[in-house]
Amino acid sequence: MKAQITSYAAISVLTSILLLANTISSADALTTNIRYKGQSADAYWYFEENGIYTDVFVWVSEYTSQQRSDRYTDSSAYVGIYQYKLGNEVCYTYDGQQYCWNEYIPLQAFFGYTSIQPGAFTTQGKLEAATLDLLVGGYDYLADPAQAKTVTIKVQWTGEGEYSSGNSNYHYRSSTYDYNGHYIGLYRQASATASISGDINLNLGNSLYGYLSDVKAGYVDITNP
Repeated sequence: MKAQITSYAAISVLTSILLLANTISSADALTTNIRYKGQSADAYWYFEENGIYTDVFVWVSEYTSQQRSDRYTDSSAYVGIYQYKLGNEVCYTYDGQQYCWNEYIPLQAFFGYTSIQPGAFTTQGKLEAATLDLLVGGYDYLADPAQAKTVTIKVQWTGEGEYSSGNSNYHYRSSTYDYNGHYIGLYRQASATASISGDINLNLGNSLYGYLSDVKAGYVDITNP
């Protein structure tokens, strides 16, 4: 279980850093060296209510980085909301055996990403708790054309259980750059509750999972081949 927690936390940290790295221009050099530290949190919900199945994922990070003599602060959040329902039963027979399932009917797929202002994401203690209170704009990509929507999301994380510490090396290649990095961090599993209002209204109970992370020191080298 501890390895699984660390794995989820590492993915969250890596996502944060790759997004941060993409906000810093490296057009003036073949290789850009970035040093960073900061905190992040994420949570996931899945539930059924009145025949509607809902997936919600929230991720938020606040990192400070150093590139040569320049300092950058990146605070950003991502929200994904996907809903579907089950339709009529469909059956077919193969090799004398009948197989049945219900039709899968997607209802909406909202994805929003935004930079956040100071104070919208706060943390307490040594990964004890965190809060997010944010207005996020995005699109429902199941609509044709995609429909703009705005939601207010409020999340409360509470750290639970033991702390996991460690370090990780990673390599990632995009169509434009190669990323090589290393970080030393502290992670903790967390429970989260949330409410979403605006163009989408949801009251979320306890999350299926949640994580808090704190990168003490890290670097990423971005090379333009």
